Amino acid sequence: MTRPIIGFVGFGEAARCFCDHFAPRDAAELLVFCDGATNRPPYSPAFRDAVTTRGARLLDSLDALLAEAEIVFSAVVVATALPVGRAIAAGLRPGTLVVDINASTPRAKRVVAEAVQARGGRFVDANLMGAVSLYGPGVPLYCSGDGAEDFQATFQPLGLTIDLAGPDPGAAAAVKMLRSVVTKGIEALVVEAMTAASLAGVRQQALQGICGPMDATSFSQFLDMCLRTDVLHAERRAVEMEGVAEGLRELGLEPLMTSATATRLRASAALGLKDAFAAMPSYDANAVLDAYAKCVGPPPP
Repeated sequence: MTRPIIGFVGFGEAARCFCDHFAPRDAAELLVFCDGATNRPPYSPAFRDAVTTRGARLLDSLDALLAEAEIVFSAVVVATALPVGRAIAAGLRPGTLVVDINASTPRAKRVVAEAVQARGGRFVDANLMGAVSLYGPGVPLYCSGDGAEDFQATFQPLGLTIDLAGPDPGAAAAVKMLRSVVTKGIEALVVEAMTAASLAGVRQQALQGICGPMDATSFSQFLDMCLRTDVLHAERRAVEMEGVAEGLRELGLEPLMTSATATRLRASAALGLKDAFAAMPSYDANAVLDAYAKCVGPPPP
């Protein structure tokens, strides 16, 4: 496939970025269809201009796009990703490669994959592992599914950054989802802490106190320490964070993230594993995670 016909269902930031990347290189024929709350047929002149100036051709129906496209990117909002994925599957031609770049759950990705495969298509569970506004078309794409290797072979030479997580749809989405727990959680924690620091009149000092120790080590070392020591110190840390929450309230800030942190630590302590691990001469983070997972139980099917 030297010059693929690529169809974008949805035309948000990611789709626009990829079109901006492909069009000047004449790397593909680009098609676009939208049926969202903002842009849908009959399209506004401004939206038509936004598509055509990026070297793409705007189509008035999903069927028209599926009749031509060899590769279809589903790039819609998460709330509509599953029904849009099913609609794409219902109308696609056998052999079509469907690339789902929505931030859907692993289960939603698997459901769409099954629908695509039932129609003779191939599926890629593709996940943006960073902000398009920051990385541009080089944003890392973490992918799984039966079409992931073909996707990498076609698009890596065109300048995309693609890593594979295996053939199972939903595997890459699970990593993306869990990465978001950490990255978005850190964002929320930092906003809460620095807002409180501003109220306390210690913004710069707090920033230095937070960043200094973190800059002195790697994030992987910090994460390993957190996992290894949680089993021993969760209860003590929960008490500390409950006191911190009261301090934030005194500043006039509702401690949403701080209270959630205390609850999470209390849950770790309630597993009752502290004495067993304290008696061990040594253990690693995997041992703690295995013990936690055993206490929580198997994931739902």
